Amino acid sequence: MKKNRKGCLSEKIAICYLMKKGLDVFDSCQTNGTVDLLTFNPETGETKCWEVKTENYRSNGRPISRGRRDKRFSKFINMLYVKENGDVREGYFKHG
Repeated sequence: MKKNRKGCLSEKIAICYLMKKGLDVFDSCQTNGTVDLLTFNPETGETKCWEVKTENYRSNGRPISRGRRDKRFSKFINMLYVKENGDVREGYFKHG
């Protein structure tokens, strides 16, 4: 699968993951922006910004590390990592 298609698929999986948590999800209309998704929690009124990354591995099994797009906003933008099998995890870069 091409790189950009894999990224699009990861974003759609992330949207489903966040919606299952009861959040309202807003997709970015930009292709290269700092924020991929915005969420709103209707119960608490909390909003969050998300950056989505696809976890990939080299043929020898070692992880491919991809950093944030813009480190200046790391305090405000949450991370979502999507594995090839569709599993999603929140947080900092950590393979496993």
